[in-house]
Order: sequence, then structure tokens, then C-alpha cells
Amino acid sequence: MKKATGMMGVILFLFIGVVFFQNPAHGEEWTAVQKEIWELEESRWKALIQGDLDGFVKYHHEDGAFWPYWSDKPLNLEKFRAYLQQFKFYSADLQPDSIKVFGNTAIVQYTCEYRVTQYGVSIVVVKSRFTEIRMRQNGIWQVIGKMLHKVN
Repeated sequence: MKKATGMMGVILFLFIGVVFFQNPAHGEEWTAVQKEIWELEESRWKALIQGDLDGFVKYHHEDGAFWPYWSDKPLNLEKFRAYLQQFKFYSADLQPDSIKVFGNTAIVQYTCEYRVTQYGVSIVVVKSRFTEIRMRQNGIWQVIGKMLHKVN
């Protein structure tokens, strides 16, 4: 019995190691395309922190559907952008979870903890999960769909 239990422990340890190191979000094994997409995501958030809303929505497709947790339905780009104007972002800690690429379409999933004020009210810390659908069009990975969920 001890031998079987020990063997199960070794198998479980190896399985966890393979899962952890095979996930590109935890390692350095991303493809060039996945790296390109993640760099776009990071640069968008840097623009937002610097107060550059145009830079943040730069690669959002004008016909996309964006569904933030505060809305009861998806928004078009104009309404999504207008809503974001009431916020001031101070920091953002992005943690990638998954980037799956299917030809010219990609699904990007990550969490982000950000510091923000709304209508000049005190700074709050918000943690959200994001799922974005991107489509490569004219050489750019544009956001065509987005859904975010507030965790805290």
C-alpha cells in the first residue's frame, strides 16, 4: 500500500509540474504571435494609466461588442469609450492566464488589479477578469469583443 501511495505522489508531482510549465502564462514558451498580442495588451493599459484613452481603445474594432460588468448588455465602441472617460486609472497589474490563437482570431484571458477613481471619488482597488477576442486585420490584432467580470 505504501508503494502505491508513494507512486501516486510521484505521478501527481510530475503532473502538476507538467501543467505548470506547459502553461505559457507561467513560462517563457509563448509563440511570437502570443508575445505580440500580450505586448499590445500591456501597451494599451500603459496608455490608460497615462490618461491616454485614445491609446487604450486604439485597437478596438469600431464594430466590436464590449461587455463590462457595469453594463446590462454589450456596448459599442462609442459607448464603451464614453463610459471610460469618467475614470482615472493610477496603476494596473496584469496577469496573463491564456492566449489561444486560431488563425487570424485570438482569445486573450487575463486578470488585472487596478487602482482607479470614478467621478473624483477616492481611489479604489478593483480586480477583474478579462476575456478579449481579437482578430488580425490589416496586420493588427484588433479587439472585436470583450467581457470583463469584477472579482472583488
